[in-house]
Amino acid sequence: MALQLTELLRFSTEDANDLIEGEMETTLRKVKEHTKCTDWRKVNSAVLTKLTKAQLVECLNEAVIAVGLGQESLEDAVADYGGLLENQVRLQARVINRDEELLKCKNEQLEAIQSTVKSELKSYSEVTKKGLEERAITAQQVKMAVKTAVKEDDRSRNLMMFGVPETATEDLESKAAEVFEQLEEKPKVVECYRVGVQKEGASRPVKVTLSSSDTVGRILGKSRQLRTTDRFSRVFISKDLTVEERNARKKLVMELKQKRENEPGLHHFIRNGTLFSRNHAGS
Repeated sequence: MALQLTELLRFSTEDANDLIEGEMETTLRKVKEHTKCTDWRKVNSAVLTKLTKAQLVECLNEAVIAVGLGQESLEDAVADYGGLLENQVRLQARVINRDEELLKCKNEQLEAIQSTVKSELKSYSEVTKKGLEERAITAQQVKMAVKTAVKEDDRSRNLMMFGVPETATEDLESKAAEVFEQLEEKPKVVECYRVGVQKEGASRPVKVTLSSSDTVGRILGKSRQLRTTDRFSRVFISKDLTVEERNARKKLVMELKQKRENEPGLHHFIRNGTLFSRNHAGS
């Protein structure tokens, strides 16, 4: 735009100069005709005083016309230049306003994006934190899990003996060894003691801890043989049950008694935590 204004001013000025020069040439040509001079540079006051009044008026009139036309051309050029300058200022103002609007729009978009990103990061952080909290294992939980595992391992090396006569002075390890001898087993006994509250006329169960869970499993598999012995036919051996397992066992025993009362013609028994009923052998 600045280049256009400069060019317009240059062209308008040149046009005005050309117009003035053309008119001045006409004036000089008349002066030379009247003064009989071939070169206008030789025209001076002495020469001009020789001209008649009518000739001087004609020359001055031509000069005035030339100057006036040149002035009008210059004024038009200045007016055009001023209009274009005003248009340029308005266009620059529009460009500035547009740039400001674009910058404002970009800032708003950037703020919206930043807000969205912060919100997403916050949501992701909360979800991640919640997931970690839900999955976190506390030291106490680990300790309890280890303790439970140790208890289960210790329990697998235990046996429970029911029906072993209880006396005031007794050697429980010897009694347990006699029972194991009936099953042709001589396990290493780590610990042996009675459990529960002592009641008159009742023998408390005996808990026996052996050195190996394999030995416990082997003895449990043979424990049914005690039914055929004279001394320990009323002794029953089972694994060391948890509270939950004992409650379930107690329920099964109650169901077994009910079955035997309601269905005396069948043989009812418990095996591996399940109650079975079948016909008596030979019936």
